[in-house]
Amino acid sequence: MPGYLGSIQDFRLRYENPITKYQDDEKRQVLKRIIHPFKLRRLKKDVLTELPPKTEEKRYCTLAPIQIIMYRDLIKEQGSKLIMKLRDESKPVEYIHIFALLTKLKRLCNHPKLILNGRTPKGATSGKFELFKEIMEETLEAGEKVVIFSQYLEMLDIMGNWLHEIGAKYETLRGNTRDRGKVIARFQNNPDCNVFLGSLMAGGLGIDLTAASVVIHYDRWWNAAREDQATDRVHRIGQNRGVQVFKLITKGTLEEKIDAMITAKATLMDSIVESDDVVFKAFSRKELIELLTF
Repeated sequence: MPGYLGSIQDFRLRYENPITKYQDDEKRQVLKRIIHPFKLRRLKKDVLTELPPKTEEKRYCTLAPIQIIMYRDLIKEQGSKLIMKLRDESKPVEYIHIFALLTKLKRLCNHPKLILNGRTPKGATSGKFELFKEIMEETLEAGEKVVIFSQYLEMLDIMGNWLHEIGAKYETLRGNTRDRGKVIARFQNNPDCNVFLGSLMAGGLGIDLTAASVVIHYDRWWNAAREDQATDRVHRIGQNRGVQVFKLITKGTLEEKIDAMITAKATLMDSIVESDDVVFKAFSRKELIELLTF
């Protein structure tokens, strides 16, 4: 029912701001009553009471020196112009250009190679990739199976190359993977294969990866529900061990800001509707400006 809750601006004024900024429980209850006839919600923790515990941990890193230089250059060359337009309320929000730049910044946080077409200039390291390797070394040494999700196929390639270098066997699932069943079965049943690399879009739904007990979200999605669905490939019926979930975040960048916004909006949406809570166009002009600032 389009317009049932008013315009986006009206919704923010009446409900989102009072609930997320001021913890207005009265507004929360009003909104829950309004949308109650349109939703059916069953929480996983209520339905699947026999599941072992799931622990989520955010691990932070910093940009490597060359990443800092590249990040600042992108903000200076492209971000400043977009910020000026965002501050002019008479002009429309250029979502396409903003999303393109934010995507480039997210890719840079993952690894400089992702915006350099695979080239590796001297010193092109990644603070996040170094953190990832530390977590992986600890996990593999403990003999645990791990599932890693990333939005970017090039990042999966970088991970795969490193795993090959250290002699770790792995399986990978992407949108173009043929015979997904065999890939999943090898990971599930082969005791020598301890790593599963999956694209968030292809590997985040409809598969069973309960042989793993560790999940790493290498990069953050705009929608927290997408991450939860991916984690549930491991934390689901058939899992008999506790599941450890790591979410990697680069401090001082848009990743940290996205995480804060996801957390704030999830507080609102989790109390009202299913977790499909954050879409890019729901960000206000102020929030977009914040994402484009370094």
